[in-house]
Amino acid sequence: MPLIVVFVISLIMPGIGYTSAQAQTSQTLYFMDRVPQSVFLNPAHRPGHNFYIGLPMISSLNINAKSNFASFSDLVFKHPQYDSLISFLHPDADTGEFISKLRDRNTIGPDLNVGILSFGFRVNSSYFSFSIAERASFSATLPRELILLALQGNEQFAGRTADFSNLGGELNYYREYAAGYSLPVNDRLTAGGRAKLLFGKANFSFADKDISLYTDPGSYNMRLRSKFTMNFSMPVTLVKNENGDIEDINARNDYEAGDFIFNSGNAGAAIDLGATYRLSEPLMIYASITDLGFINWKQDVYNLSMDGDFEFAGLDLSPVFSHGDDSDPGDNLLDSLKANFRINDTGNAYLRGLPARIYLGATYGLTPGISLGLLSRSEIYHQNIEQAVTLSANATAGRWLSYSVSYTAMNHSYDNLGMGLSLRGGGFNFYVLSDNILSTFTPHRVRNVNLWFGFNLAFGRSSDVNLPI
Repeated sequence: MPLIVVFVISLIMPGIGYTSAQAQTSQTLYFMDRVPQSVFLNPAHRPGHNFYIGLPMISSLNINAKSNFASFSDLVFKHPQYDSLISFLHPDADTGEFISKLRDRNTIGPDLNVGILSFGFRVNSSYFSFSIAERASFSATLPRELILLALQGNEQFAGRTADFSNLGGELNYYREYAAGYSLPVNDRLTAGGRAKLLFGKANFSFADKDISLYTDPGSYNMRLRSKFTMNFSMPVTLVKNENGDIEDINARNDYEAGDFIFNSGNAGAAIDLGATYRLSEPLMIYASITDLGFINWKQDVYNLSMDGDFEFAGLDLSPVFSHGDDSDPGDNLLDSLKANFRINDTGNAYLRGLPARIYLGATYGLTPGISLGLLSRSEIYHQNIEQAVTLSANATAGRWLSYSVSYTAMNHSYDNLGMGLSLRGGGFNFYVLSDNILSTFTPHRVRNVNLWFGFNLAFGRSSDVNLPI
């Protein structure tokens, strides 16, 4: 990777680790107690089966993507006159319409959660559960002023400093081993917890950001300030030149795929806590907190830092038109960047917290088979809070069917109509749900894509299930 690429990445991504656009979870699943995987959101839940086992690799597949400002169709769309596709950067695109959708902090974030193995069983009044899962997420935040700079140039910032310190994102991939326990405290209160052992596989994260651009009102010269520290843990090596400058980043040749998959060098821990309380016969109260923990990244670790200022007064193109002058203006600019923005590296271990989620909810039973639910989720990560609120109607039909219809407001998006379905028969349990069913059919037109489905083997039925209906 040439140094100029590293430099460009450093300008685009230095806020990684300070955005709230982390892994999304399903709001619709929370009140679907008959789905065993509901314990992932509240460990006090007690599925209505004496024993279940999740089929390996297909018991729980959770796919998410979200944005708080634009859908894919806002970025790429049909040309207003011709039969072709263009992006929002095309000269014929309505840039003003795209700019009107921007927020001060524009976030995007896909993530994937794959269940490797899970099972749960009841012993008297106690309920035990165990699961193994692969969890991966990416998030990014783009400040409004940075996008405006790319679309309209720096003239709009003449005489003032454009602050890009909110620029950011994070890449995280780890394996989770979780053991859960739930127990009725009395005839109204049930409490539960899940202890998690984590093993990190790959991570990018950033800290100490100070990024800004000042434009002189007279000359329109630009002065760039860039300070950050980037931490990452991956099986790579840094290639340096004789001056100690980083020239390239290569994958390690001595690292096999199995070494990466079964890597246990980056250990961490987390805990989930939850409770349900029957306030009255029709009214149930729910509370839980999930992913309260951290990972200690210490294997194949690199810490890259940059701290510098650079004034750009344009390119001197006279050598291009001067015979006998072999100097390259682009090379001269690159040399100047190297001199002002030197990247230093060390190999110190670092801690990264997980995005913790706090759930508060209630259901009110209208009939023995139908209830209404209200759920609030607050996701907290590095002093940022992302809020989601869900209204739902939940129902069961005998022992074989339960379903839910929901509406969720999240990510400044208010068109999220969700639905969940759980079927059980002959020892099999199949479930599928989404917080935005439109994303299943037209994912390019929505801001939030969410799908969770899986197969379980489920046997027996208990009479002490915490069903809200």
